[in-house]
Amino acid sequence: MDVKWDVQSVPTMNNQVYYFFWIYNATAQKERDIGSISVGNYAVNKYTADVRCWQVSPDVSFGDDGVLVNANALERVQGELRKKHGVTTATIEEYRSAHLAKRIIPREQAQSATPLPVTRRSNETAEVSCWGGSDHPISRLGRSPIISSSAGYRAYAEVEATAFKPKYQETYAGSLCENRVRLFLAIPGASSFQTILDSNSPKGDCVTVEGADACDVKGVDLVDWSRDGRFLLADLVLWVYESDALVMRVPVIYNVAKNEFARPDVYRFFDEYYKTDFFKEKPDPAGSRCEFELRAEGFAPDGNLILSASRPPDDPTADEQVFCVNKKQAFQFELETNKIKRLPFDYKAQRYGTLNTQSAPKL
Repeated sequence: MDVKWDVQSVPTMNNQVYYFFWIYNATAQKERDIGSISVGNYAVNKYTADVRCWQVSPDVSFGDDGVLVNANALERVQGELRKKHGVTTATIEEYRSAHLAKRIIPREQAQSATPLPVTRRSNETAEVSCWGGSDHPISRLGRSPIISSSAGYRAYAEVEATAFKPKYQETYAGSLCENRVRLFLAIPGASSFQTILDSNSPKGDCVTVEGADACDVKGVDLVDWSRDGRFLLADLVLWVYESDALVMRVPVIYNVAKNEFARPDVYRFFDEYYKTDFFKEKPDPAGSRCEFELRAEGFAPDGNLILSASRPPDDPTADEQVFCVNKKQAFQFELETNKIKRLPFDYKAQRYGTLNTQSAPKL
């Protein structure tokens, strides 16, 4: 077996006292062995010639310095090096206990992070992210204008993307950005707004996609009120931070009389319409995988939904993309029967709500 090594310079490690090496099986690497080629990670003390075998893990930052390597042949070489470089017993005692990590972190503080105050505000609520337009995460607040219904109800949305600054970057494994999504409603004649949706509540932000709960809601887009002014339509926007997961919009309908949301599983029925398994949790390997994007456009006069299907953006990470639709297409989705009716290409949903120019109240 041919063994080689790479010198590792790790910013969080104690490079002042140690050399760090990764030892690997070059023979297996050359033969493209599918198994692990790693022999191990070793640290050599610059002052004592001690060799430690250690694991690349957060435990190193907690003071786990691995084990000293003891072997007769190694001890002879160490003795010769110490003699040649004048390493004394005092030097060995001083540096042998040096930690591998640059600093030792208390375990109870390893996941500590400070939420950063909001520094940017806008009226955007659909895709509010801590990273938009910046290299480092910052906290942002999006608050929509008020939309009023013909029955006198008023609503607005708010999304706060809170960025977190880890106390110890080397051990922190938590989220660097968390979104809180809320919808507010004021009844006719009332001056104050009440919360009708809060993603911080248990399952408060869950929607149904192909029969399963999807709870990665990060944004909301208020669409319109119904013709009678008693149903509010919104798209909840889902994505997963630090992943290549697609952005998905799922419609929800708030019934002011019943104080509850309807969450139709539109993706299930559009999957059937396009004969695709793309949004299924366990797709058929032999099934179609064509893609589409849905967006709520408004209400039909009879109270059913107007949705549009569009071609998603090109994904550079995908091996091959097949699209269900190449041009935006409008549909009517019947809420009681789940039937889908294709509409003319130039169909425009009628607007029933009134968008107020006044700002939503400060909280």
